[in-house]
Amino acid sequence: MNMQDLEIFRCPHCAPAGRGALQAVTATWLGCGDCGRHYPIVKDIPVLIPEEGDKWAGVAAADLPNIDYYDRFVSG
Repeated sequence: MNMQDLEIFRCPHCAPAGRGALQAVTATWLGCGDCGRHYPIVKDIPVLIPEEGDKWAGVAAADLPNIDYYDRFVSG
């Protein structure tokens, strides 16, 4: 994913209130500075599904799984 394009993405939870700018917290995760939700980047595509952000809300960046082992979106 081209991190220069990151400014166009918003957290789906915070975007309706005009907030939710996302930032890269690891090479394969985006985080919302407003609410603390995290969204994986799978095969260079941010997975901005509200339920996905809810699942990873408040998890420290160091504790987020490596996408190589996070197979919910990766088919074998």
